[in-house]
Amino acid sequence: MGVVAADAVQQGTEHRRGLALVPTAVLFGTVASFWGMNSVAMRVAGRTVPPLTVASTRAVLGGLVLLALARRKGADWPRTRAEWQGIVSIAIMMTGLSTAFLFLAARNAPAGVNSILTNTMPIFVAVLAPMLLNERASRRAIVGIGVGLLGTVVVALRAIEGHVKTIGIVFGLLGALAAALGSILYKRHPMPRLDRTMAVAVQLLISSVVLALMAIPDDRSHMRFPWTFTLSFVYLSLFGLAMSFVFFSELLQRATGLQGSAVAYLSTVLGVAFGAVLLHERLSSLTLVGGAITIVGVAIVQTPARRSKA
Repeated sequence: MGVVAADAVQQGTEHRRGLALVPTAVLFGTVASFWGMNSVAMRVAGRTVPPLTVASTRAVLGGLVLLALARRKGADWPRTRAEWQGIVSIAIMMTGLSTAFLFLAARNAPAGVNSILTNTMPIFVAVLAPMLLNERASRRAIVGIGVGLLGTVVVALRAIEGHVKTIGIVFGLLGALAAALGSILYKRHPMPRLDRTMAVAVQLLISSVVLALMAIPDDRSHMRFPWTFTLSFVYLSLFGLAMSFVFFSELLQRATGLQGSAVAYLSTVLGVAFGAVLLHERLSSLTLVGGAITIVGVAIVQTPARRSKA
């Protein structure tokens, strides 16, 4: 029995060998870039199709593509009760409730406020990780998180305008909390036997059910599908969701929960930069200063991981 289990773990390790060759810094930057570009693609797609409808259908497409890739390379299905518990819990929290709450927050709060609320995720991780993972953040990491949050607040100042509903703040905080819990669940359920592609594929398909139920009230009577929507939807499904979470799950196996969650800060800065380049949105000097502060904060958080590796 022990030999069978060892063979299964070895099979999972071989499936992940390609990701193991990718440097941690590259994984971090790739996830941040994918998530940053998400903000642009979602704004484009949301012009003609309700956001929650986009979220649920992109989870289906992304999950099916990853499932096809996983089966093509011979990856095994989840089999044990522990594997299914891990995948279902991550799906509900990370790509299910977190996504839905953040979309609902966007409907009830200005973009700047929503961005700040989203970036409270690392703070939730810092509070919950000691209790749930026995990971205690160093003073340096706490300082880095504080500096990063300050930078994202400065970046978001230009977008803080309009009426803020209390429910919008509640949804934003719930979305950040669900994302933080999802990140911690990735650490609690490493699932070494499973190929990352297979695990994320099943995760996305399960979360698509949660999102589809929450998207039922969406008004779809005026939906349109121009080429800009199609391009944005394909990106959101394959790169902004499917591939980004394959990389994110690998990243969280190498770093602490707090270090992995700091990717949210960098993705905000990149999202603003992509919006300026692709959507011709205003990029003020204040935004540039905030971006620089955020990058310094992320660097402070990540420094202990680099020293440890060295």
